[in-house]
Amino acid sequence: MSFTLLGLATTLAGSACLYLASPHQRWRARPWPVVPARAAAALLWGLSPLLMAQTLQPLAAAFCFATALMLALALLPYSGVLLTVLRGAPDGPR
Repeated sequence: MSFTLLGLATTLAGSACLYLASPHQRWRARPWPVVPARAAAALLWGLSPLLMAQTLQPLAAAFCFATALMLALALLPYSGVLLTVLRGAPDGPR
């Protein structure tokens, strides 16, 4: 497996850790504890550009990391809504 794909996977995992610590997340019934989840997100996000820089130039690795981070942080809330709809759970007061 390429280091670039591992870097993208750690970016997504870090974003998921941060999302799951949010009180408004919709993947789980209760959010994760905030401090450990944020620490895991920071560790994964710090590791991600380093992994990508093994196969990419440093500027390209930083660009890929930033782009993947923006994409993941934008799509995770929508995936939570999709999971809520697929489960058939009520999404709150209307």
